[in-house]
This record gives sequence, C-alpha cells and structure tokens, in this order.
Amino acid sequence: MKKKLIVIVVILIMFMDNSTFAKYGICEVHFIDVGQGDCTLIKLGNKNYLIDSGAAYYTNRVIKYLNSNNVNKIEGIILTHYHDDHYDGIYNIAKSTKAHKVYLPDYENNIKYSIADKLLKMGVSVEYIGKGWSVKHYGVNLKAVGPIYKDGSVENNNSIVLQGKIGGLNYLFAGDCEKREENDMITTKQLKKCDVLKVPHHGLNTSTMVEFLNKIQPKVAIVTSDGINTPDKRVEKRLASKGIVVWRSDRQGNIVIKNKILFSDRNNTTIKLK
Repeated sequence: MKKKLIVIVVILIMFMDNSTFAKYGICEVHFIDVGQGDCTLIKLGNKNYLIDSGAAYYTNRVIKYLNSNNVNKIEGIILTHYHDDHYDGIYNIAKSTKAHKVYLPDYENNIKYSIADKLLKMGVSVEYIGKGWSVKHYGVNLKAVGPIYKDGSVENNNSIVLQGKIGGLNYLFAGDCEKREENDMITTKQLKKCDVLKVPHHGLNTSTMVEFLNKIQPKVAIVTSDGINTPDKRVEKRLASKGIVVWRSDRQGNIVIKNKILFSDRNNTTIKLK
C-alpha cells in the first residue's frame, strides 16, 4: 500500500511540473535597446519582470517593445541603483503595464524616497531589496549577491547584482558595479560561473576586470551601450581574449535569449547556447 502511495505521489508531482511548464511556457530574456542605459525583460508566459527601466527619454520605445511582446502587466520591476539611465522611465512604464510591485535598493538615498512616494501614490506596491533578497517564480531563480558594502562616494558600487538561473541558463546581471564591488563579491565568495553576463557599467573600463571574468567565466557578454561613449575597447579586448561572445545593443539592437538561442532583431543573427 505504501509503495502504491509513493508511486501516486510521484506521478502527481510529475503531472504538476508538466502542467506548470505547459501553462507558463519557456523563459525569455530580452535586453531592450535603450542606448547607454539598462532595461531587461524576463518573460515567462503571462508573468513578467523588468530589471531597470532605462532613462525617461526611452520610455516610449520600451512601452512599444513591451506591447509588441504582449506584455500588458508586470509582476515586478527591479531597480539596481539610483542613476537615471536605470530608473527614470519607471513611472510611465509602471502605469502603462499595470506593474504590481517595484523593488528598490534598500540603502539611504533621497531618490529612493522620491521614487517610493510617487509609486505608492500611483497604487504600485514597493518592497526593498536587502541582503539575501531573491525572486523565485517558475524557472526564474535570482538572488541579490551584491552590493556587499555601502559605498558613500560611488553610487555604481551600490548596484544590486543579481545572480541565478533563468530557464536552463545561468545569468549574472551586474548593474553598474565597478571594480570595488567586483572585488567585494570575489573576496566574499558570492560569485559563481555563469553562461550569460550583463556587462557592468555599459562596458566602461571602471569594471569587468580580469579577476572578475576569471571567477564567473561567462560564455556570452551583453553590453548595453550607445556606441559613442561606450563600450571601452579595453573591456571588449578583455572579453574577446577569453573567447567570450560579445554582443552590443548599439550593434545588435534588442537582444533576446529564448530556448537557449541568442537572437538579434537588428540583423536576425542567431547563436545556439550550450
């Protein structure tokens, strides 16, 4: 009787897993082209998350892109730090997509309170990202591994760095973290190997040090850049010297990873990952 019960339970779990997969589909990660700024869509069926919202200048482009991908509501928007090329589009995007919640870095900053106040008045919930914060939902399992320490002088080193699995690939979304934060994560043993790196600070030479790359060993590096001020050729050279595939939003446009396939919508180029 016990053996039969165990078999039934196993079958039920398998059925639940398969029905969940059928209902929510396969994870997609979209690095939306917002120039020298960040806005990344994580799409899983009717559940959507954004990491950063880009500058206000690109808001209409982001909303148009979300609409074209049938994103009419967002479970959560995660802001990595308080620079306007990462947060300033949030109000119109949150309103147009009926965002349920916005996650803000939990350290003292006047901008934090201004954003929270406006969002709460719009009816959007606000939650703060502290140590050990994570988001887990049907194939998405991301954890905040940085910042380790508060930096009172360099806002970029307060960037929320997210690490974990989306679908069958390991990601590291590095915000705008600079060398100090990279070193902090290395010395505290927070970093793991990844398949896909969202290159920190738009490929400027403040970041993406050799020690950082040796630790995470990415196969693909996505640079969110404008092609004018970013990326720095020294960073590109470091990435290329390690055999890492480098795609830039100023060249590839919107970059999508789906079914372990890297896709550029500007020139219809595809690369199979893994």
